[in-house]
Amino acid sequence: MRGEYAQSGEDMAAQTERDDELQRLTAENKKLRRQNKQLREAAAAKKKLEFSKVIFVGVSAVTLAITGFSCWVVAVTMDTSVLAYLIPAVFAEMATGTGFYYAKAKAENKIKLMALNGIKPEAHNFND
Repeated sequence: MRGEYAQSGEDMAAQTERDDELQRLTAENKKLRRQNKQLREAAAAKKKLEFSKVIFVGVSAVTLAITGFSCWVVAVTMDTSVLAYLIPAVFAEMATGTGFYYAKAKAENKIKLMALNGIKPEAHNFND
């Protein structure tokens, strides 16, 4: 009966090794869970809308609103003279906003491609 609970030195060493491995794996599991939680939180965090997109969406909304209002006024008054000045002005603003947005996007894409190819972005690279 005494021998049932006694362990040999080799068994104890193997058990200690297993315990150490278990502790290491537990610590690694905790670390990975923390990293996974941080990644999920970062993905769930609301991304800030770029100012250029705010400008673009605002100008688009104003253009649609003025166009709709102009169509309504023409339908009610049966006078199209207002369209000669109002519509070109609004669409010129829309064209300017769109051009600004696409020029900015082009520069950002150029910087990203330079970074991927290991080229340092410099002022003379954006002149063409």
